[in-house]
Amino acid sequence: MKKFKPVKSDFYIGHEINDKYKLNIPMGKNKLYAVITGDIAGSSRLQGGQREKLLKELKASFLIMEEILGNDVMAYPFEIFRGDSFQGVIQIPELSLKASIIIRAKVRSIFKTTLKDAFDARIAIGVGGISLLPDSSGGEGDGEAYRNSGLELDMMKKESRLLVVKTPWEEINQELNVECALLDTIILRWSVQQMEVVLEHLTGKTQEQIAENLKISQPGVRKRIQSAHVNEIELMLARFEQLIKKKLI
Repeated sequence: MKKFKPVKSDFYIGHEINDKYKLNIPMGKNKLYAVITGDIAGSSRLQGGQREKLLKELKASFLIMEEILGNDVMAYPFEIFRGDSFQGVIQIPELSLKASIIIRAKVRSIFKTTLKDAFDARIAIGVGGISLLPDSSGGEGDGEAYRNSGLELDMMKKESRLLVVKTPWEEINQELNVECALLDTIILRWSVQQMEVVLEHLTGKTQEQIAENLKISQPGVRKRIQSAHVNEIELMLARFEQLIKKKLI
């Protein structure tokens, strides 16, 4: 089994890559991964120091995601390329949808804008096998998961979709197409205050802990959770995990 180790990318400038990324990546045909490829929707509107701030917070979203999902979730860490595009490889594919929601919630909360003017992350999740993951860069990998993710992101740019999942199974793709459209509708309506609560909730904190962290009342937390449709999102995440895990058996 070959040992793959990432190099320092734009994401890791000024950061030490520690042993948690020195992972063994099994390339067996039955092993499934999720490749998350994305970019910033509306990045052409960034002015002055906004781009620097957005990229800083995008990098922070990757760290938040790992904190919530665990250090072992990444097969290859996220890299930023072409200015505002990013890609990472997840070795626990059933968690890839949750990872994508975390990234979008963080990006949408960066600037205090109206919902209409908020910046967002356009994300395509590709689930499948990986046939090649070079030492030099995760972005140079190949396999079904990479192709599913990259092709879907290219298609999304011609549409108004911001979240898509492509798997090797058409019956699952049809269901996820509907669920991702519903998720888009919910996420696009999140206020900055709701997104703060969503991120806290996804870490597993109780409403009392969230209230203390955000310095608001517990009833206020409950109201934001309800209005952000967090319980419905949890149902979608559970269903996604169920669908993918069935294929891992």
